[in-house]
Amino acid sequence: MDNPYGNAAEREMMASGVVIEGKFDRNYDQLRIGFLKGSNPSAFKRLMTFATLNAARTLQKPIKEKAPKGETGNLQKQIKARKARFNNPAAVVGIKGGRNGVFYGWLVVGGTGSRRTTRNGIVAVKPVKARPFVDDVVKRKTNIDRAVESYSKTISSFLNDEPFRNTILKFKRGNQR
Repeated sequence: MDNPYGNAAEREMMASGVVIEGKFDRNYDQLRIGFLKGSNPSAFKRLMTFATLNAARTLQKPIKEKAPKGETGNLQKQIKARKARFNNPAAVVGIKGGRNGVFYGWLVVGGTGSRRTTRNGIVAVKPVKARPFVDDVVKRKTNIDRAVESYSKTISSFLNDEPFRNTILKFKRGNQR
């Protein structure tokens, strides 16, 4: 006659407790993000924009450190991370130009040639050597890995942290739900 409780080794294994091993698949998080995209597209867009901006901000510090330091240090001060104007969700990191930024940023990064075209013809001038410090920072794999990690941390904290989720969901513009 068979023992319903098994042999001694099986009874001892049953008495030791229950071990539950949970492995969450990335597809589950993808499903939750897809559900958010379908049910509340404006919240999904806000989340993606916020996550890309956080990833861009992680690149801001290494770019500032790599920037050439002049007499005033304005070039380093004007390295900013901001939301992109088009093709959102996207973010831009780089030198802020224009009226409030540094107008000469593109000259430092791109350099200039040794000839200028004027009304009187071509004139030889002293060239400025290009210093593409922004490209150097972005091409390093460690910086990109940190940016991707920051992006994924933002997404996971949105999924797992209720106060953070409420903060993201409360920003609304126009007639959004």
